Amino acid sequence: MKYNIKKIAYKNLENKPVSKLFPEILNQVKDGFCPICGNRIGSFRDEISIKEYTISGMCQKCQDKIFK
Repeated sequence: MKYNIKKIAYKNLENKPVSKLFPEILNQVKDGFCPICGNRIGSFRDEISIKEYTISGMCQKCQDKIFK
């Protein structure tokens, strides 16, 4: 089964209060960019990182900086 994680992340963030406070975050995620560093979203190391992306929209590099 193939799924579009960018679309999942967008839909997830669209329903959160953060989307009302910072609507530019939704546009960045929709366009495939990390809302933290502004770089294009690349690949992810594991399923946990993918899950975090669908929650926050953060790329792997930013996840590593924040969670390590």
